[in-house]
Amino acid sequence: MNVNIVNYEMAFVNGILSKFAWKMNEELEKMGIKSVVTDAPDPKYDINHHIIYFGYKHVDSLNTVMITHLNTEEKIERLREVMKTADVGVCMAQQTIDELVAQGFDGSKLKYAVPAAGDEKLPIPITILTNVYPDGVKRETMLNELAKVINPERFIFRIMGKNWDVDALRALGLNIEYHSEFDREVQNNFLINSKYNLYFGLDQGSMAVLDAINAGLQIIAPLDGFQNHSGVDFPFTTQEELNAIFLKLQEFPLKDWTWEHYTKKHVEIWKELMQEKT
Repeated sequence: MNVNIVNYEMAFVNGILSKFAWKMNEELEKMGIKSVVTDAPDPKYDINHHIIYFGYKHVDSLNTVMITHLNTEEKIERLREVMKTADVGVCMAQQTIDELVAQGFDGSKLKYAVPAAGDEKLPIPITILTNVYPDGVKRETMLNELAKVINPERFIFRIMGKNWDVDALRALGLNIEYHSEFDREVQNNFLINSKYNLYFGLDQGSMAVLDAINAGLQIIAPLDGFQNHSGVDFPFTTQEELNAIFLKLQEFPLKDWTWEHYTKKHVEIWKELMQEKT
């Protein structure tokens, strides 16, 4: 099999469609499949994959087209014309196929491959709003123990409060933003720009947890004191329970939505077409 990825965009801009073309080309080369990216279809290739359908030009080969963003009647009518000669249209979701079939398209010529999630994996922002004390009442050393089991690159901890041993936390690899003195503006900024609020103490509840709830954050904390009444999204008491929460949080929800997976779905479609042709 050899593949020509026809990137109609590359002649005038290096945009998101070009990213699809070059990422697919990269993955095909990893699989040992001969692949090129050009701005025009070429009949000497077994497969011409057109990105996207709107610029489609039929050639004497197997032709597949990328289908996305059918949000005008003009685009629908253009796709109708394209699918008269294209072998398969590759959508990004089953929903698109269902909608096209409802409008009279041949469902046997429509497949889907979910897109790859973004390459950039941003850290999950966690805010911690409490002072710590010599008697250890806030159980802050749980963060040190947590650092030993999680992937530190998956989180950024935004801490405001006195007496934190930030150097020790950073030595364990944690990404820390630290403000030692209470500042309402800083706290508000932390709450606006964080997803979770973390509190360790078993001292009948933290007022900062209530601020975080009102700001729409999810709460990771013990069910203790008035926090029994306010509610906690991820309750814990022990270190093992806290570790388990963070090990779950650090997983990528779309970990299988990769360029490799996206490209392999196309290869499956192409192999099936080639088998039908022979």
